[in-house]
Amino acid sequence: MDATVSGVGVEAVEYFQESGTVRTQFDQEKTPASMAVVATLADVMDTDPVELDPLHSTVDADELDALVRVRNGTNGDTHAAFTHEGHAITVHSYGVITITPEHELTVEKHERGAGR
Repeated sequence: MDATVSGVGVEAVEYFQESGTVRTQFDQEKTPASMAVVATLADVMDTDPVELDPLHSTVDADELDALVRVRNGTNGDTHAAFTHEGHAITVHSYGVITITPEHELTVEKHERGAGR
């Protein structure tokens, strides 16, 4: 583990200032996807993970963990996308999470629609 988000060890964290997106890579053998999502989101929101709405109010955490359990790479990518605490979250089966504030996605869609 090379980095820590909200006390959870992860392999890498990338912050994209322009879009507000955070990309976290985690070891599926050591960290459940649901725990990595909560830790990353708490880091993004600069809050304690226990202050967040429970993840299970949005998505079945057990199903999310099962989706991302170690895969052998031959099955391709499976992912889950959902919104929680005002952030668009995508969890990929190969152990990557991306979190983007919803308002940033709205601005991006608006700009694309305006031909920019």
